[in-house]
Amino acid sequence: MDKTNVIVADTPEALAERVATDFCEFITKTLADRDRIAIALSGGETPKQFYARLAKEPYKSTIPWPKLWFFWSDERCVPQEHQDSNFRMAAEALLQYVPVPPAHVRRMRGEDPPPQAAQDYEKDLRSFFKSSEVWPRFDLILLGMGSDGHTASLMPGSPAVNDHASRIPQERRNAEADIGGLPQPRWVVHNVIRSLQTVRLTLTYPVLNHARNIWFLATGSKKTKAFSEIANGPNPQIPASLVQPVDGQLRWYVDKEVVYGRSESASAQERASVGQRPYRRPGQ
Repeated sequence: MDKTNVIVADTPEALAERVATDFCEFITKTLADRDRIAIALSGGETPKQFYARLAKEPYKSTIPWPKLWFFWSDERCVPQEHQDSNFRMAAEALLQYVPVPPAHVRRMRGEDPPPQAAQDYEKDLRSFFKSSEVWPRFDLILLGMGSDGHTASLMPGSPAVNDHASRIPQERRNAEADIGGLPQPRWVVHNVIRSLQTVRLTLTYPVLNHARNIWFLATGSKKTKAFSEIANGPNPQIPASLVQPVDGQLRWYVDKEVVYGRSESASAQERASVGQRPYRRPGQ
């Protein structure tokens, strides 16, 4: 993990403020080069706090919302009005309060049969990202992380994780031998989560890893162990560790409990070791 890309805040509230500030700056800089921005949203409590902050001033009025297009990194297989729906969470926390054109909100249809829903969402993505590139290039993908190290709906031991992990050595050998021809992984899959006895829709690793920017948002001491394991390198048992941008930027936004645990207080030297950047409120 690149320590310079870890941003630590004292509290979840301070973290949400910092991410909102950086998001506003990111939007301004990105629109200097292109006329639309494709963003993949995530579920989770920490992203929810960030969304809720964006729905308030000054961000509500200063961000050019009609230029943003919203997608989802994953979804539970439930109707959009269900309390577990990632779409519903983002809509209630953010989208209902800001002037985003309805056509710019491209949700996964969790109410449809999972295989069909995954295929339909991939088709929607391919229609949006019209280019000669093999993979789509989101401008920003927002991700959370669970205490077990999962991200999106890429859980330890699930088919989407195991499939990606098994491809890595073969793809490396093929690259060294200049051999192609392997079937390309899917952009979107329905992932069977046997540990939870459920199925979820999720973007695949190649889609995540080809994004221009990936921001992880995580808070709480329950994430400490998984976060520390990520520094040891890729590990299928910690699915978030397999998110490694091909040529984009990876950034972690965490609170101090994630880094140091609930009972520990961080010294100035420890904060420097994880690349903590001082937080500045807007206008300072």
